[in-house]
Amino acid sequence: MTHRKIIIIGAGIGGLTSAIALAQRGFEVSVHEQSSALGELGAGLTVPATAMRVFNALGLWEQVRDITVRSTGMTFVHYQTGAVLHGQADWEWTRKPDTVDQGGQTHRAMLHSLLLKALRNVAPNALVLGHRLKAVVQDPDRVRAEFENGEVVDGDLLVGCDGWKSVAYRSIFGADNSAKFTNVVAIRCMIPRELAEPYISRGRSMKYVGPGLGFSRYGVKQGSLINCIALARASSWTEEGWCHPCSRNEFLELYKNFHPDVLGLIANAPEGDIFKWALYDRDPLAVWTKGRATLLGDAAHPMLPYMAQGATVAIEDAYVLARALSNHPDYTEALGRYEAARIPRTSAQMRASRDQAAALNQDDPNQYAARRADFEGIAAYNAVTAPL
Repeated sequence: MTHRKIIIIGAGIGGLTSAIALAQRGFEVSVHEQSSALGELGAGLTVPATAMRVFNALGLWEQVRDITVRSTGMTFVHYQTGAVLHGQADWEWTRKPDTVDQGGQTHRAMLHSLLLKALRNVAPNALVLGHRLKAVVQDPDRVRAEFENGEVVDGDLLVGCDGWKSVAYRSIFGADNSAKFTNVVAIRCMIPRELAEPYISRGRSMKYVGPGLGFSRYGVKQGSLINCIALARASSWTEEGWCHPCSRNEFLELYKNFHPDVLGLIANAPEGDIFKWALYDRDPLAVWTKGRATLLGDAAHPMLPYMAQGATVAIEDAYVLARALSNHPDYTEALGRYEAARIPRTSAQMRASRDQAAALNQDDPNQYAARRADFEGIAAYNAVTAPL
């Protein structure tokens, strides 16, 4: 095979999954992360069946299952009255998925730690911290990653998994992946179950649909924490990133017209642990690969969070890429098959996320059920068996 040493840029969910899948197939991998330490990110994460099938193929399903609360439904309700617009209540606070064809929710930091441990088991020295990518340089025979600390790493292939502000993308293609502000700001927080209890009597998972504002909540860590995500129209704040502080008063002001249960949850959100970020949208890319370098996850297809698919599509990418490289010794053919298998699906998911955003953000919440995006085709996908 002509592509044995693979440089991976970024140690997020996609980068770690990719490294594990490749290392298990005999590739030499090095994972370069810009952060000097991998800290806990207090966010909930949806892990649907499409991701579970990948974890099963990697031999990790039982471990992921044990940190996941099974999802049996989500109720979409009117933001003021609480009237049900679509769906059913999910009361499974502690039940784990029974099979690989069932998904649920988990704590992002727990899944990240699990993947990190799995990588260290299969490739103990693969992870390198404190390496911020500066440039990707390649010739017909090799690809080189140059880092801001002056270090240089050569390999046969490079995979850019460095998120929506991908340095790998800019360096590989010589341009920015243009983005536009959606006039929506996301706010997240975690609330201890004992504080949230009076405001969650109608099930584990619920989404309040309002004109230009939405509020979702669900339990993680066997129901000990309530993960809250709010999406609100707001044109005055435009910073990307996960960890910009948001005050409780600012949060309450945005949602002052919402159901009392939402206001009760926000009032009990720990001050100092509420964060916000601006949502930017990119158009799907027609090409992810140039020469010996390709993209994966948000670097290739950053999508809006309205369908909770961002981590999942990165996990799918990772496994399909490993399959393609393992099955096709010629890297040009392998990367071409990877793109052909993944670009149509991820582009469709990006468009579906936009459709779901329009359904959730419309002026009349009562029209949600008629305008919601189609989730069925997305859920049936299997990255382990999909044609290459």
